[in-house]
Amino acid sequence: MQTQSPLKTGLLEQPGYFTVPGAHLYTVLHAAEEPVARVLLAGAFASERHFAYHSWVRWARFLAARGIEVLRYDYRGIGESTGVFDEAGFENWSEDVQLLAESMENQSPRLPLVLHGLELGAIFAGQSFDRGVGDALLLWAPPANANQVLRSILQRWCGLEQLYESPDNRKSTSEYIRLMEQGASVEVQGYSWRGRLWRDSFDCCLPANLSGETASPDRNRKPAKTMRFGKNPASLAMPYSRFEDIKDLNPLYAETFDWIAGALALPIGRTQ
Repeated sequence: MQTQSPLKTGLLEQPGYFTVPGAHLYTVLHAAEEPVARVLLAGAFASERHFAYHSWVRWARFLAARGIEVLRYDYRGIGESTGVFDEAGFENWSEDVQLLAESMENQSPRLPLVLHGLELGAIFAGQSFDRGVGDALLLWAPPANANQVLRSILQRWCGLEQLYESPDNRKSTSEYIRLMEQGASVEVQGYSWRGRLWRDSFDCCLPANLSGETASPDRNRKPAKTMRFGKNPASLAMPYSRFEDIKDLNPLYAETFDWIAGALALPIGRTQ
């Protein structure tokens, strides 16, 4: 089989909206010339979106330039999508991934589909993959459950309050948690967290067969891969300045692309 050129030109990025129950998800399709596979990017949680944005877009463009079509999006109630954040929850955001993935699988021509999740998105991607959707799974910095994500964000938020808020307005992490456990809503980085969100976060988990140090193949023997960052990989969505082991995701792009190409036996050139 003839190998395609690893780099393409004239790529097109197509913004749009995808309808889900009660909302419209903002999407961006990174089109590829003569695509040989598709990737759905399930991104980081709410306030982490802007930290992840630059690397996420660069990664989508990297793949599209090498013959893999990519769809990225905002969860309902977050970013450019419609919906109300504090009326949504983990089941809704998991459903977003499921509906988008099923739509991509049903496109013609049928191409191999990779579900790629980042931190909280890794849980949602893993859940859809465990239901049989997708041909391969790629997890970056997957937490064991959503509470690890919320707790990390909350700790960082409280740290900022210690620096910038007056003593009367500061709250500790434990105070925020106590309020949510009592059913109150608290504002964290511009988002209103209800007590229900905190309670439900313990039950929003990565499937057990994907929770090890390396992702194991699912029951249908489809390829899966986990990439962890830093000493406490469940705590952060992207390599912020406090990461000890990695500062930039760019070096991961070629390695990860090669894994996708090999796992799906794609007719495209591997990176050098």
